[in-house]
Amino acid sequence: MEAVREAVTERVITLMTPSEKARLETKARQAKISIGEFVRRSVDAYDPDEIQELEQLASLARAFRESAERASVAVDRARENVAETLRQLRRERSE
Repeated sequence: MEAVREAVTERVITLMTPSEKARLETKARQAKISIGEFVRRSVDAYDPDEIQELEQLASLARAFRESAERASVAVDRARENVAETLRQLRRERSE
């Protein structure tokens, strides 16, 4: 069932820089909707709580990436230690 939309009857004037306006126009054009419709949809889509959650997820992703990089370095070091141990054992066997 389609949601009933309220009639568009209120005007909002917003000042922005020329580059912000150009980005707004580009995004609306890419979405194939009017600037007004783009702004209305943006207002409906914006959720400060969701933004905070996304920032927390980004922080967790950075921490995970850093942890994975440290783990990779540790694994590489361990592999080199195992390889060195095997080389030593082979030398000892051949003596």
